Amino acid sequence: MTDPLRIAHLTPTYFSDASVIGGGERYVDNLVRALATAGGFVQEVVSLGSAAATRGMDQATLRVLANDAPEAGAMAGVAASLRDAVHDYDLVHVHQSLTTFGAYCTALARSAGVPAIGTDLGGGADELMLRRGGIELLDGVISISAFAHRLLGGAFTGPSDVLIGPVDTDAFTPDPTVERDPRLVLCVGRILPHKGVDRIIAALPPSLRLVVIGRVYDADYHALLRDRAQGRDVHFVHDADDAALLDHYRRASVLVQASTARDVYGRMIEKPELMGLTTLEAMACGLPAIVSDAGSLPELVPDPRFGRVFSTTDDLAALLGDLAAGRWPAPGAAGLARHHVVAHHGMAAIGRRLAAFYRAVHAAPRWGRPCAS
Repeated sequence: MTDPLRIAHLTPTYFSDASVIGGGERYVDNLVRALATAGGFVQEVVSLGSAAATRGMDQATLRVLANDAPEAGAMAGVAASLRDAVHDYDLVHVHQSLTTFGAYCTALARSAGVPAIGTDLGGGADELMLRRGGIELLDGVISISAFAHRLLGGAFTGPSDVLIGPVDTDAFTPDPTVERDPRLVLCVGRILPHKGVDRIIAALPPSLRLVVIGRVYDADYHALLRDRAQGRDVHFVHDADDAALLDHYRRASVLVQASTARDVYGRMIEKPELMGLTTLEAMACGLPAIVSDAGSLPELVPDPRFGRVFSTTDDLAALLGDLAAGRWPAPGAAGLARHHVVAHHGMAAIGRRLAAFYRAVHAAPRWGRPCAS
């Protein structure tokens, strides 16, 4: 029987009120849990903070290292103690790999001869990694969507895979005892201009009601949304916990994710949506989805029976009109949406593929192993 592989998930921030509650941080948490379903691994999440600390987490240990460059922010953080710590692992997975933090971790792993895999979670576009060849020091790349992989522009030529998810389909489930509200349109995401909530408000038919769930990260944009919502049936929820979010997923008639490559102020967004986890969570609850054509979102809804894609506000208005008139979604859409997520994006499905990729890279690292002295 072989010993379990020791895996470190290197991430500048982690999913906690003590660090950051965000999609990238939640992704790392979910990936840890997905890999645990495959078995054969011991995992640590290694991150940065104001002081060193260690504590348990679900299926892993959290190891916080003191950030030696706190003034630069987490994405540009470094920890001298990581130089020794990296030797404790058989393989490291560098999350936010296209940041200064990612470049630092990649260099440390390469110099230590520890196989390294990188994933871009949208935190940066470091010059050293993308245009000066730093990304080629990795032994493998996992992208969270085909769109995210295309953004690499061919900079990485080694082993790679696209893993969209994972989603906890045991937690995000339909509840047949909860009656859906045919008028309720749901939007879940941070209140930021590139999320395109203004487009949903503009397209909302008078017969439908919109609930927007998400924390406010841009006060000016939030004020703009509230102004445009005047006279419409629009409600904002900024403090929903997991239970409240799940209840909304189970009661709504559709989820709309309207992220955009050009925001309401005319600014271009390079990475409007690298994955769209909330869309997958909603579909796992049997909720059909309408998504924009920005970023990765069309990849999430391959079947028009449970997912539709729009380009313009007029397109979205027409789709919401179909919803209001009962012309869409198709009969059985709830079951189809959930089956799709479980089969392709659930914990077990992603865990199997992730485990296979880790083992393949560990068995034959792209850059070999250091010679014994």
